[in-house]
Amino acid sequence: MLTRLKVRGFKSLEDIEVRFGPFTCVAGVNGVGKSNLFDAIMFLRDLADTSIIDAATRIRNSDRRRINLSALFTRTASVQATLMEFEVDFLVGDKVVDDFGREGKPKVTYLQYKLGLRYVPASGARPEGIELAHESLDFVPKGDAKRQLGFPVSQEFFESIYQGSSRSDFIYIDKENSLIAKVRQDGGSSGQPISIPIERAERTILSNINTIDRPTALAARREMQSWINLQLESSSLRKPDDFSAIGRVSPTGEHLPATLHRLKKFDAVAAQLANLLPDIKSLDVDIDERRELKTLYLETVSGIRHEARALSDGTLRFLALAIIGADPEAGGVICLEEPENGIHPARIPAIVSLLDDMAVDPQYAIGPDNPLRQIIINTHSPLVIQKLQTQSIIVSQAYKSDGASLSLFCPILGTWRTKANFQEEEASVTFGALLDYLGPAEEDEDVTPGKESVGQLFHQLEIDCR
Repeated sequence: MLTRLKVRGFKSLEDIEVRFGPFTCVAGVNGVGKSNLFDAIMFLRDLADTSIIDAATRIRNSDRRRINLSALFTRTASVQATLMEFEVDFLVGDKVVDDFGREGKPKVTYLQYKLGLRYVPASGARPEGIELAHESLDFVPKGDAKRQLGFPVSQEFFESIYQGSSRSDFIYIDKENSLIAKVRQDGGSSGQPISIPIERAERTILSNINTIDRPTALAARREMQSWINLQLESSSLRKPDDFSAIGRVSPTGEHLPATLHRLKKFDAVAAQLANLLPDIKSLDVDIDERRELKTLYLETVSGIRHEARALSDGTLRFLALAIIGADPEAGGVICLEEPENGIHPARIPAIVSLLDDMAVDPQYAIGPDNPLRQIIINTHSPLVIQKLQTQSIIVSQAYKSDGASLSLFCPILGTWRTKANFQEEEASVTFGALLDYLGPAEEDEDVTPGKESVGQLFHQLEIDCR
């Protein structure tokens, strides 16, 4: 679970800090940097899994054959940044499995990772590149952990997500030589940390950790590797599965039949789908032994049976989310852009409710019925924003600096992000800043203090101003 992200020098993110709760919506008009924030998260994921250059070429709209690496660094009319830096606070699981199937336990489960990457211009026969400038992995002390989380949590939740303790960091730069990184072995050995030269490193140090000799660093890597950006594609959502298919929904939406067949949660998923299509009665997976295929079917209240792939794109996206939400193994960070796409406006409340339900509930301990799953969405839809609680919203805005359009991400004044003094009032926005997104207010049910939706607040504002 990603709780804080600070970025300097990446695309339009000149200097930003964002704090995330279990469910977070980044709201803003087109062209203000919402997607660049997601790109930063996915870049960190890829940096934990592959080389620096390969991770750079996976960034949206990049092509290894034509990529201009300098364009990934913040640029204004007169200044080209040559250093990008990331600070990330995140929670990891209390168990980790290495590349050889061995299981270990991290020393502590609330970690802080810092990374710096430097642009290297082309020189002679050497092409342009990106090199490792610095890297560290530390932990958040237990005494600071609740304050660092920021969002309200129960003691039961906190005790389930904060495990272990430590007295030292796990990866750090040598104080006497900034070109040497030190990696501690925390798997039971009391030996000296190993030294790694970083001057010409093609990968991050974290991306090279693959054994339980360093279980905390490995747990950090596994967590970051698990972050996904759901890009549900029509062709993937409609595919039947052969018998060899994995039983987990892919980032593009493949393997719906295999996943639902593994879960056997037909009634629960059908009930969620019925929020969108009231005439849905049941779901099942047909097993064709001869063709070795698994096909997802639905039945209406009138008794008509259809292949699920006959559903509209929007309904299939909803179905995929419902299946992911029913899967206790589908944890970690899940990013989703513009979830309203393909959904009829009347069904927006159903998709917002589903996404909120998918996120971990911080009032209960994590477990199979409450996996540590985080949902981060972005949107420019007024209909989505009206149905959200104000504490879930971060407002994305653009500002001009030296001829460049750069990004800001501001919480709403009076929500947990500002009450915890994470940001000064001038770095926040008032409720009035959201009014441009809103259409006519709706008559809503009674408001629970601290749980107001934007639509409810808008309606209350109208009443107060009469």
